[in-house]
Amino acid sequence: MAQLVIKSGKILQNIEKLNRILDKHNVEWSLIVKVLSGHKEFLKKLLFNPVVKKLHSVGDSRISGLKVIKSLNPEIVTMYVKPPAIDTIKSVVSYADISLNSSFRTIEALNEEAGRQGKKHRVVIMIELGELREGILRDKVVDFYKRVFELENIDIEGIGTNLGCMYGIQPTYDKLLQLSLYKQIIDAKFNTNLAIISGGSSITLPLLGKAAMPKNMNHLRIGETAFLGVSPFDGKKFRDLSTDTFEYLANVIELELKETSPDGILT
Repeated sequence: MAQLVIKSGKILQNIEKLNRILDKHNVEWSLIVKVLSGHKEFLKKLLFNPVVKKLHSVGDSRISGLKVIKSLNPEIVTMYVKPPAIDTIKSVVSYADISLNSSFRTIEALNEEAGRQGKKHRVVIMIELGELREGILRDKVVDFYKRVFELENIDIEGIGTNLGCMYGIQPTYDKLLQLSLYKQIIDAKFNTNLAIISGGSSITLPLLGKAAMPKNMNHLRIGETAFLGVSPFDGKKFRDLSTDTFEYLANVIELELKETSPDGILT
């Protein structure tokens, strides 16, 4: 039987190293654990680790994963890292403290459900910066925030973007500066101070400490680099992190050198 071995010690070391690196640059981060698919045994080790307990939040793209996290450690702040579907709103409010959003209709539904559950739901509003994934169009940012600020059961956690995912648009100084400027506009327009500017995922990590990252960029959502030790920016090992974190064990039944195309009439 095939087995996937999770080398938990090395993954936890990666998380500790990343936390030191990010803390040095005053950047908070969310540990994205979707790769674990809600694996209870490892999540138990993870969620009670002193470093993980200090993180901004722990995120997943599956509600089932967030449900497991909350069942194991209700004190952990959870983040749902994809735009919620309308038919999942009740579960999102139940198991996610924060969600990423770019649809006002969805945030309205979250507001209504949060009211029914007696909660405040936190949202990061995502801005479209060229990746053509989730994100509101830039000319609608101010009006969008105005309407969300009026919702009584919604707290705006900050502003964010998704880069290097669907089309592989790189996080550049220009892209991140745009996000930073929108944060400044929102703060000035509505006399507020958004807590986080979420400048992307693991792909943004190589910009840390460089002129390519605006100084007020203060949050990242990191999964791949923490669990695999590599940067999706170039596919190479990130600093001194371990890449020996998972091992796949299986029986090799047959190994032969064959042509790459079949020979014969295809059915």
